[in-house]
Amino acid sequence: MADKKQLHIAAFLWAGATSQSWRHPSIDPGCGFDIDYYIRYGKVAEEGLIDALFLADGATFPGGPDSVVQRLSSVSLFEPATLMTAIGAHTDHVGLIYTASSSDNEPSALARQVASLDHITHGRAGWNLVTTYGPGSRHLGLPPDERETRYDRANEFHEVVTGLWDSFEDDAFVHDQESGIFVDTTKVHRLNHKGKYYETTGPLKVARPPQGYPVIAQAGASEAGKNLGARTADIIFCNNLSLEYAQEFYADIKTRAVSFGRSPDDVKVLTGCGVVWGETDEIANAKLDEISNLFPVEVAVANLSIGLEKYDPDEPFPRDLPPAAFSLGHQKAITSFALANDLTIRQTALRLAAANKHRSIAGTAKTIADNFEQWLEAGACDGIVLMSPYLLDGLSDFVQHVVPELQRRGIYRKEYEGKTLRENLGLKRPPNRHVAARKAAE
Repeated sequence: MADKKQLHIAAFLWAGATSQSWRHPSIDPGCGFDIDYYIRYGKVAEEGLIDALFLADGATFPGGPDSVVQRLSSVSLFEPATLMTAIGAHTDHVGLIYTASSSDNEPSALARQVASLDHITHGRAGWNLVTTYGPGSRHLGLPPDERETRYDRANEFHEVVTGLWDSFEDDAFVHDQESGIFVDTTKVHRLNHKGKYYETTGPLKVARPPQGYPVIAQAGASEAGKNLGARTADIIFCNNLSLEYAQEFYADIKTRAVSFGRSPDDVKVLTGCGVVWGETDEIANAKLDEISNLFPVEVAVANLSIGLEKYDPDEPFPRDLPPAAFSLGHQKAITSFALANDLTIRQTALRLAAANKHRSIAGTAKTIADNFEQWLEAGACDGIVLMSPYLLDGLSDFVQHVVPELQRRGIYRKEYEGKTLRENLGLKRPPNRHVAARKAAE
């Protein structure tokens, strides 16, 4: 019998998201700014052999009316590289992927931060490359990154970052104490990049990362976003609200990857899913309803981020929404979901609230494993970005009850495959471009 395809799982670091989970009486409302809570999150994920923690982040203060902002735990969050370094110091295997927008960062600084995290964690770092809307950049004192140009800029940002990661060849450091030679400067390379948006000479002031390149994730679902992901990313984090939509998206990404000269296996497609475990399906669904009902409709609608705030929430979901200023891919997925299920705006927002616009599944270990196995075998994903509305307690439930069921079915690991995040994801280590060019010229 052929080996079964293996499910990859990343655990969404949830405490600082725009969820209303902080309102639940079983949850410490200040956990999103408690480093010990995050460290426990990392340790529990590692107990469950989770591939990576996945941290969403935005560099600016939440926008919107005070009636929404005053309810959001995301008003105060740790800087992600600092947070992930702290978690990395207390874990040994779980990967650490954090979001840093090309709109809100400078590539040389970002390259050094992520490379440093990869060294500190011995090869467990990852970077989620996203774009963000122009006004946020202006709040940071940066030039605006408009919709028409942001993916063009993101492609160049990626080019600069990966070029800087190749500054040192892997064997550049001699460390010859007798001769006094620390580094072979013939194996240190200046980037000398002068592009449309960025100019930098390099080299980066940090050795080449242990993984060659830290794992790169991407979460855009527009046409430009999918092209960026298929060309540059190792992981695509996507929002698929139906099996059929997921199959279409999965096949599209794999086809695009091939068109960019890559193997389909070079890109892992992980779809977001909110998960609530219970001793019975009825108990689990009641738990999901309990936390979903903590969302004021105004907050739930605002969290969709697709331009619905001015509509009557009890109207049928509009068929002709103007294109969103941001998150066009999310807008398409949510609209398709709402129309297919004949939902109002209120019903759509509340149904998607607990998993931050992603689908949710509530049930026993069997129910959850059945669903994951179905999606895996149907060619809808390579894995799941696990969202736990009950935060650490929910992740603990998943590790204790669902992971053994997935292992029993032979679709989930019983030990980590390697030491680095790339090894655990089954991804190749990229060669240094200067070494590759030299070999090609021989």
